[in-house]
Amino acid sequence: MDQFLQQLVIGLSLGSLYALIAVGYTVVYGIVQLINFAHGEVFMIGGFGALTTYLLFFEGHTSVWILPVMLVGAIVASVGTAVAMERVAYRPLRNAPRLAPLITAIGISVFLQEFIRLFYDRPVWTVPVFAILAIGTAYWVGSRRTKVNLNHPVTKWRDRAPLLGAGAGALAAWIALRVASPDYKPLLSIVFFLVSAVVGTAVGWLVARFGASGERATALRDAIWQSAVAGALVLELFWLVYQELIKHVDWPSGKQRTTFPSIDVVSGTALQVGGVTIQRPAVFTVLLLVVSTALLWYFINRTKLGRGMQAVSQDPDTARLMGINVDRIIVVAFALGAVLAAVAGLAQGVQNNLVDYRMGFLAGLKAFTAAVLGGIGNIQGAVLGGLLLGVVESLATQYIPGQFGGSSWKDVWAFVILILVLVFRPQGLLGARVVDRA
Repeated sequence: MDQFLQQLVIGLSLGSLYALIAVGYTVVYGIVQLINFAHGEVFMIGGFGALTTYLLFFEGHTSVWILPVMLVGAIVASVGTAVAMERVAYRPLRNAPRLAPLITAIGISVFLQEFIRLFYDRPVWTVPVFAILAIGTAYWVGSRRTKVNLNHPVTKWRDRAPLLGAGAGALAAWIALRVASPDYKPLLSIVFFLVSAVVGTAVGWLVARFGASGERATALRDAIWQSAVAGALVLELFWLVYQELIKHVDWPSGKQRTTFPSIDVVSGTALQVGGVTIQRPAVFTVLLLVVSTALLWYFINRTKLGRGMQAVSQDPDTARLMGINVDRIIVVAFALGAVLAAVAGLAQGVQNNLVDYRMGFLAGLKAFTAAVLGGIGNIQGAVLGGLLLGVVESLATQYIPGQFGGSSWKDVWAFVILILVLVFRPQGLLGARVVDRA
């Protein structure tokens, strides 16, 4: 009996990890009917985001109070990746045949794996990322400070171009100045900020004058200089962080397994309950699943955004007619899934003391199996499926005799379960969430 209980504890710990990732799958599917096969890489980036936060701010420390900060770093990395993925890759394909976003998801998955593998130990890769972020911030600030309709079907790109030009002009000037003088000095930084802002404003104004009418260019005037200032400010703040923090960290290689720090309280001596050994990371992972699921339930059922998500999942066209911003709801769904993936990434690091650029691929497939097992689109089903899959894997490695047992066969049995469910109960244990849309 002790052996059975021991395997049950191990299975629940593993299943909690699968469930956290599977809920992210099912939240996105429930809104846009999309199987996001890159979700496993969002989970992997969450683990690396937590590790990066530790290396930047807490290297050498093991106090439990740093764990929430690492979780915030993981969430920022995962949510940023997921939102960018939705905006750049999935939104343009929203009305395309379903095969197109599926193939795109696989491509994004490979891209994210290779990006981490090739560039994680090279801090210079952050420069182009923040350059893109600076232009995006410049446009966002400008779009919020103008009364010009930037979504007009005829003039939208002529109206957007000056704001993008202001950010790009500030970036070009900043790059030229920083190539000449890369060292960070406060007075020099102020000068570079002012020059970049002025150049960005000039470029944006020229684009407005030649690309739009004089009246619309005048209407965009304030937004242009504010865009340039925002872009220049982001660039200088980034350079301060780069010089003081990023550049001086001894980054591990992303091409091999990387040691994850051991944190007090959630790591250490195992707990003994009778004849059963319970590892502290296992307790931590199960608690994370319970808290995350409870918060997700509250968000979906008790908040305005959550009710909007339910409306969009039932009928996006009617929801749009009722005044719900469907694009915003979809972004929120991707962000929620990414938050849960980030939590799972942190839990994975704490459990295994390792993160690896390949860890998202198999974990993502297992989580997809869990989501299908419970009923794709059904949050409670995803949790049940994840827990059940973890328990079945654990028990199979212990109790299946002969050459078909052992830990090397656990992945085989996981996908055998997937095949059986698809054959005999394709709607899942709790039933897939099927919506009749008029």
